[in-house]
Amino acid sequence: MSKILILHFHSHKTQPRAYREYEALRGLYELEGMGYERGDFEGIEFVALKKPKWGLAKRLLQRFWLLLRQYERVYWNLPQVKQAIVALHERSFDLIIAHDAEAIPVALRYGKGAKVVANMHEYAPREFEHDFWWRFYFAPYKRYLCKRYLPKAGVVLAIGEGIAHEYQKNFGVNPKVWSNAAKYFEIKPAPLSGSAIRLIHHGLANPDRQIELMIEMMDHVDGRFVLDLMLVFVNSNKEYYQKLEKMTLERQNVRLIPPVAPEEIVPFTNAYDIGLFLCPPTTFNLELCLPNKFFEFIQARLAIAIGPSLEMARIVQKENLGIISKDFTPLSMAKALNQLTHEEILAYKQNADRAAKIYNAKENEKILQEVMEKVLKEDQ
Repeated sequence: MSKILILHFHSHKTQPRAYREYEALRGLYELEGMGYERGDFEGIEFVALKKPKWGLAKRLLQRFWLLLRQYERVYWNLPQVKQAIVALHERSFDLIIAHDAEAIPVALRYGKGAKVVANMHEYAPREFEHDFWWRFYFAPYKRYLCKRYLPKAGVVLAIGEGIAHEYQKNFGVNPKVWSNAAKYFEIKPAPLSGSAIRLIHHGLANPDRQIELMIEMMDHVDGRFVLDLMLVFVNSNKEYYQKLEKMTLERQNVRLIPPVAPEEIVPFTNAYDIGLFLCPPTTFNLELCLPNKFFEFIQARLAIAIGPSLEMARIVQKENLGIISKDFTPLSMAKALNQLTHEEILAYKQNADRAAKIYNAKENEKILQEVMEKVLKEDQ
C-alpha cells in the first residue's frame, strides 16, 4: 500500500480541504498527516508541529529579508519549515500532498523523491491583497514561490476554474479542479412555513466579506423575510463581530444564532428556505470564490440567493438553483428577493435536491482518487 503524507501548515481538524483528503483516501493508502493540529481520524499517524510565534524582532528580521527579496532565506528560516525538515528526515513517503505555496518547496527538497501534489486553496499571490503591507512584502514572495516551485509539482489542484486559469496563465501549470463540495446528505427539501421565508447565512465574520451588506439588505425586503446569521470569528475580528451584533439588535428581522459543529451545518440549515451570500469582490479570490457554504446550501436543499460572483453564478445558472442580484448592493439583492414567489422558492429547492447528487464530496473524492492513482503510477 502506497504511503501518502498530507502536509498542511494549519489545523487538520478545522481545515475542510485537508479533512476531505483524509475522507477520500483513508483505506486506500497508508495516510499520515503533518501540521498544527490532528484531525479526528483514528489510526492515522500525525506529526504535530508547533505553530510559530512571531515576536517583534522576528517580524522585523523577516521584513528586512523580504525587502531585499531574499526569498529563499525567508522561506527556509520559517519555523514550521524547519520543523517539517526534521520530521521528513525520519520518514519516507511515496507521495506528499502539499497545501498552499509554503508547503511545496520543503516537500520537493526533503521528500526523498516522493511525488508531490500541490493543493492550492486560493490564488496565493493575491491572497490578502486588501492589506497594503501584505501586498508590499508578501505578494512578491508568494509569486516567487509559485514561479519557482509550482511547475515542479506532479499535479496542481485548484478550487475552481477561474483560479485554475490564473495559475495556468501566470505560471504555466495546468491545474485540475477539485472543488470544496460538501459531504452528501440523504435529506429532502423542507416545506415552506406559512409565516415567514427564512434566510440563512453562515461562515466567518470577516470584514473583507462585508457581511453588514446582508444586514442592511433586510431594511429593504418585504415582511415575508427573516435572516439568521450563524457566524464564527477569530480574535482579530472580534470588533467586527461586535459591530454586526449591534446591527442585528437594531432590527426585528435579523438575528445572530450560535454556530453548530461543521458536520451539523447541513442538517441544521435544511429547515431554512434560502441560503444567502452577498459578497462583493473586494479581492481577486473573493471575485472567484466557490466556498464551502455554497455547496452546503445545495446539500441542505435550499434555494440560493447570491450576488454576481462568477464561479457561484455559473453553477446557479446551470442548475437553476436560485437568484443572482444585478450587483452587490443591499437594494439590488432586496429587489431580487422581493420578486420571488413561494412556487419559485419550492422549485429552486427541488432543483437543489437534484444538484446535491452531483455537487458532493463523494463525487469529488473520485477526482482526488484518480489524481493520486495517476501520479503514483508515473515513472513506475
